[in-house]
Amino acid sequence: MSVKFDSVLTLADRLDRLTTYDVMPENVLVSSRTVAINSVGYKAAVEKPDRASIVGESILAFVSGMTEQNQVDIQHSYLFASLVANRQYPRDEQGKEWYQLFLQVMQDCGWTILQRYYDSVAASGKSFKMDQLVLRVLGSAVAAAAVPGPTSLLMLKVAGDAIAALQSSGKPLQLFDQNIRESGAGGFGVATCHETPQGEVMLALGAVRFINRTNQTRILFVDWDSSSVDLYRGECHMTMVPAIINRTRATIIARLGDRAQKKIEEYEI
Repeated sequence: MSVKFDSVLTLADRLDRLTTYDVMPENVLVSSRTVAINSVGYKAAVEKPDRASIVGESILAFVSGMTEQNQVDIQHSYLFASLVANRQYPRDEQGKEWYQLFLQVMQDCGWTILQRYYDSVAASGKSFKMDQLVLRVLGSAVAAAAVPGPTSLLMLKVAGDAIAALQSSGKPLQLFDQNIRESGAGGFGVATCHETPQGEVMLALGAVRFINRTNQTRILFVDWDSSSVDLYRGECHMTMVPAIINRTRATIIARLGDRAQKKIEEYEI
């Protein structure tokens, strides 16, 4: 499939592609769970984080102050793009193709892709943890976004808190592992989302793709043998185009079907 990132893509083109993308059957579990994040000891000058969610095979962290509608639109567009990419490129060795199609669908949903990168990555040491690796990848994506220092620190702290909250919350972690197993794609992501006082919404994503040569079933919070897995990373940042999101929202929800409601549930921790 030819992947184009075109800032002048027409709304008609976007809507046409959204209605023709093939998504996974609805009986495949691609669940989203929202968790609240408790933050203590953070400087009052920087707004504290408050929410994250499991969306398919990814962890999405939201800085407090984002509107509810923007959070929902992020969850829906991200879930839809993941489903389309999972359907088209389900094998773990198709990471680059998956990543490119995912970004194309996000663009069609109403996002402007400002920067993207995909390449192999080496783990440091003989063993490593996926959660630490993906945060390092995300840190590179946030740095490339060149946002002001306090904002970048906040976005990274949100992501770190989201992963910490997931580790201490059994059911969302189980769902995360289950979603990865059922997708079979061998990858996951951590995204951090921020809304400026002027209403601009930005998303930075760090993604890890792995070709596992062992029977390792857990992904996060366990030690991986560096010699047993081939690793790839994807980095990107993007901004929401509200005028387009407002026009594509109904189509995305219709294509998601019941998953737009049943697969996003809130958790208090």
